[in-house]
Amino acid sequence: MITITDEDRKIVHDYIINNLTIRSLQSERKEAEKSNIKMKKVYSSANQYQEIQALKQLKELRKEMNRRGLRIVGEHMIDHDIIEFRYLCQGVPAHICIQEKELQKLIKEKQFELLR
Repeated sequence: MITITDEDRKIVHDYIINNLTIRSLQSERKEAEKSNIKMKKVYSSANQYQEIQALKQLKELRKEMNRRGLRIVGEHMIDHDIIEFRYLCQGVPAHICIQEKELQKLIKEKQFELLR
């Protein structure tokens, strides 16, 4: 019987947060390009740096997920504020549920982490 370890769960969790952070950064970049904010170049440069760092981390997480037989198979809203992420661990189905408010907090924390 295959056991899903805490390390497997952490890798899946980190992958989800990284992937959603990239989506958020791309969305913010598009909004900034349309706006007339001052210091647009500085903001865009910082945003681009964050995105590059997140993509590097995502690549490493993908390698580790492949090595461990982990694969994200879907995400959907359970309630109006809980998102379920379904994944497979060596063919065994599993899921992680995260409240949307907590997810937004984790994404913002990841963005700040990427600036270091």
